[in-house]
Amino acid sequence: MRRFFSSEKAKRHRQKKRDRNKRKAGVRFTSKNNSASDYGGMGEHNDAGDYSNVDEYNDAGDYGDVDEYSDAGDYGDVDDYSDSDVGEYSNRRNGNYRRHSSSLKKYVYISLMVVGVVLATAALRVILGDVQEDAAARTEYTQIRERFPEVSGPVSEEPVHVVIENRDDDTIIEVDEDDERTHRELSLDELAAINRDFIGWINALHSIDYPVVRGSDNEKYINTTFFGTQNSAGTIFMDYRHSSGFDEHVVILYGHRTRDGSMFSSLESYLNPDFMRRNSNISITKRDGSRLTYTVFAAKITDAWDTAYAVGIYDSARASEVFPNAPQNASRFLLLSTCTRGTDDNERLLVFAALT
Repeated sequence: MRRFFSSEKAKRHRQKKRDRNKRKAGVRFTSKNNSASDYGGMGEHNDAGDYSNVDEYNDAGDYGDVDEYSDAGDYGDVDDYSDSDVGEYSNRRNGNYRRHSSSLKKYVYISLMVVGVVLATAALRVILGDVQEDAAARTEYTQIRERFPEVSGPVSEEPVHVVIENRDDDTIIEVDEDDERTHRELSLDELAAINRDFIGWINALHSIDYPVVRGSDNEKYINTTFFGTQNSAGTIFMDYRHSSGFDEHVVILYGHRTRDGSMFSSLESYLNPDFMRRNSNISITKRDGSRLTYTVFAAKITDAWDTAYAVGIYDSARASEVFPNAPQNASRFLLLSTCTRGTDDNERLLVFAALT
């Protein structure tokens, strides 16, 4: 019996130890019968006993002290980890972010500077290239005028005596209108020998003074000079579909509006009605040496699909009906076409003239 009671006592002791361990680990438990038993009911141990005492375990005891673990203890100090350390970490992080942001801004600034320099250099090269091309074309056409004074320059309406330089011995001789035409024809032949597409010469506004060509298409002379040099100034050229040249009822001539004011740039002045009335004559010297005089009667800003282009090529019989303000009884017309100062690549300036 003594052994039995000793065994029972040891068993209860082990059970109490296990219960204490459970409480230390925060494990909830009840008795087997969920009554007023030793460990789960409202008896000795659930009242104020050793293992259910709220004060001992949940108030300020070794394992339930809220202050120890949640106020200022070793593991629950909010100030320690949320104020000082977090603040320090946040400051370090913000400092790193500011340094990173500053480096990024510097990188973006340098990149933009490099891109700006590259674009400015490219634009400058384009501008300088255009200026050089315009200068080269201007020099070329000046040489042509000086070489063929019989063809270039203002055209006189009356037969007059003119002074012509004799190229053989550099002496100056005077010739009358008939002799002038003879010299002019010789010059025209020489111009045709230089460029077989040569078809005539145009003179207007004392600034438009150029040879005229007609190619096999409307592309070649956009960027080719009279001497065959590749240059954006190009040449004044007739629409290639005018098989009869200046003898057709409607003739279309194309030319560039250049930066230096050469080629067809001065046609813009015809948009002013007063200017048009004072400077209305356009002279054309044909390949055979004869001359035609046209009078400007209209000018407008339009586009590349204007009906006037189609009329000039395919339906010239309707020209007097379609062209704006066309003179009565006019049967032959000259259209001068160039680009404008606008940003639209399809925008055009058209000048209308009638043969007088």
